[in-house]
Amino acid sequence: MRIDVDQEKCTGCGNCLEICPKGYKIWKKNSEGKAEIIDLFFCHGCTLCASKCSADAIKIVRDTYEKKEK
Repeated sequence: MRIDVDQEKCTGCGNCLEICPKGYKIWKKNSEGKAEIIDLFFCHGCTLCASKCSADAIKIVRDTYEKKEK
């Protein structure tokens, strides 16, 4: 899984950082005041950050799963 933040759409509101259960362990504001991922190790995959983003700047990208045939 990864989290993509579209820096052109991000308004720097901080909603993602506030709603995230791990907050500053995952998120920071970059030099432009926009959301940036620090480390996904602590991420639970709850998707709250994407649902709270009013600018639709956050996308959760999950790894694909392929069922193996027996």
